[in-house]
Amino acid sequence: MRVLAVTSLCVALILAATIVAARQSAGGSPRRPRIVAELSEMLSHSPLGPCTTPIAATLSPTRTRVASWNIQAARSASVESIAAEMRAIGADVFALQEVDVRTRRGGYVDEPGALAAALGFNYVFAASILWDEGHYGLALLSRWPLVDVRRHRISGADLGEPRIVLDATVCARGRPLRLLNHHADRRVAARALGFADLQQIARAALGRGILFIGDMNEYPDGPGVRGMIDAGLVDLGAGGNAHTTGSGRIDYLLADGPMARLASSVRVWPTDKSDHHAVVADLEW
Repeated sequence: MRVLAVTSLCVALILAATIVAARQSAGGSPRRPRIVAELSEMLSHSPLGPCTTPIAATLSPTRTRVASWNIQAARSASVESIAAEMRAIGADVFALQEVDVRTRRGGYVDEPGALAAALGFNYVFAASILWDEGHYGLALLSRWPLVDVRRHRISGADLGEPRIVLDATVCARGRPLRLLNHHADRRVAARALGFADLQQIARAALGRGILFIGDMNEYPDGPGVRGMIDAGLVDLGAGGNAHTTGSGRIDYLLADGPMARLASSVRVWPTDKSDHHAVVADLEW
């Protein structure tokens, strides 16, 4: 009986190892448990208005700095410290990922509202899910007024965490500047579905001057990022070797052709205020 029990245990261990190995070969890592979360419809923002061109905007272009930063829901640093880092970065527009509004873990702080108040910026927050008694999602902060804000739901929620694109247009020096902010899923299958939607959104906007920004949770040679390039976007950080996390480059500033011609190459802004560094590019706007 003891021999039979030991044999059965060995078989079970071998079977379990085989399943893990199969999952690793298919997706690069064992399957993560799916996050079951209720969708949030919260969409809060500063007042919207028209975009009219002042005389100053018709003169020679000036530097406009755009940054993307996953702030880790202010869990590595206080909101005040994050605001101080944002001042140092000196961007005119920030696309932020992993943002909390009134969650228990965040001390019930409205993070985008507090950051906007500290910087004197306009802001929009689009929640993806209800989380820890509050809301969790994406934000965009702008020195200039907001013209339009939208939230796009992304496929893949049945395989991973529900994801969104925050689609915002700001009136930058009297001209509309459109930015799309996204935080992709870490699960391979869910991310693939999400990227298929992202490519459709990008193709519909190509040629009008857009920036596609965010934490894509994928290296530059990944199929999702390559698909965005194939869809017609330019990786402004292409050729750079600097990591944005401890494991590699997964944060991006992508642009369509007209916007890419106005933009500098991406630079990484090292910081200890999150588990991600910020990425920055300047536009001749």
